[in-house]
Amino acid sequence: MDAGLKFSRLVGALRAGEELAARVALGQSRLAPEPWMRRALQAQARQEQRHAFFAATVETMVGAAPRNPPVLGPLGDRLETDLKAGNFAASVLGLQGVLEHLGEALLERLGRHPHPAGTLLHELRERVLAQERGHTRLGGRCLAAIGTGNQKQTIADYEGLGLETARAVAGLLDDARIDPEAFWRSVGAQLASWRRAAGLLE
Repeated sequence: MDAGLKFSRLVGALRAGEELAARVALGQSRLAPEPWMRRALQAQARQEQRHAFFAATVETMVGAAPRNPPVLGPLGDRLETDLKAGNFAASVLGLQGVLEHLGEALLERLGRHPHPAGTLLHELRERVLAQERGHTRLGGRCLAAIGTGNQKQTIADYEGLGLETARAVAGLLDDARIDPEAFWRSVGAQLASWRRAAGLLE
């Protein structure tokens, strides 16, 4: 597959994820039990909207027609279900836990694809990456503050959806050298540390 097409597919997956994250973070801000959480989640939603705009801009720069790859369907569906059910803690596990860590891993991979607009893209990627890491920290703070108790099944559910999403992202690349399980293991290591910091049971 042409390197430019690989790059555009990765950016398209990133944009779809940022659009989903913006919607979910805004929904979380309406469920959050504390004022500081609501303000922080509203700020996250605005940042995610900007990230989606950045990604769409990059798609234009590389000459790709924006598409919505169906890689986030099951994960997005579960996030929407938890939001509608008013399950704030579960939505945080899904968004700030799994989806944001997947986004970090994808941004890291994007850094391996050189492009003529490399300087600008690198600066945008670094800015977005720093904010995504801030979002995962916010999620950990929220979970630690509300005391979620035993979330083993929810964690298992979301991690299964995360692995499925990692496989779908790898499938977009159409490249046998991309190992989705290895891609997911890099995310899983970050998740384990994140859960411990949030005081979640293993």
